[in-house]
Amino acid sequence: MKPILPAIVATLALSVANLASAETLRLLTWGSYAPDNIIKMFEEKYPDIEVEVTFSNNEEMIAKLRATGGAGFDLAQPSHDRIYAAQLEYDIYKPLDLSKIDMSNMEAKLLDGVKENTTIDGGVYAVPHW
Repeated sequence: MKPILPAIVATLALSVANLASAETLRLLTWGSYAPDNIIKMFEEKYPDIEVEVTFSNNEEMIAKLRATGGAGFDLAQPSHDRIYAAQLEYDIYKPLDLSKIDMSNMEAKLLDGVKENTTIDGGVYAVPHW
């Protein structure tokens, strides 16, 4: 399936507890999950927003978010299987507003599986990134 800009940006998975500045979109993600060409496309479409990417792994992401209470990042993208327990224990993510995400290009079975694994108290904390 071909990556699509809105889906990648929206699902860089999870809005963290405190939003960073509006002029810079700060992403916390895996090394290959924010390709330069996608970042460039976003910055061309939204020239007033600079994208700052911090590459990490699951454990480092959780540690960074715990240490800052989620401050400093707008979107975080841990593996969906590491969201549920970390959210229950540390309350470091915010649920997604699914009405703002175009999910029509996502494979239904994959979407349902990710949503099932990341739903807490009715809030969905992740969708597939493509």
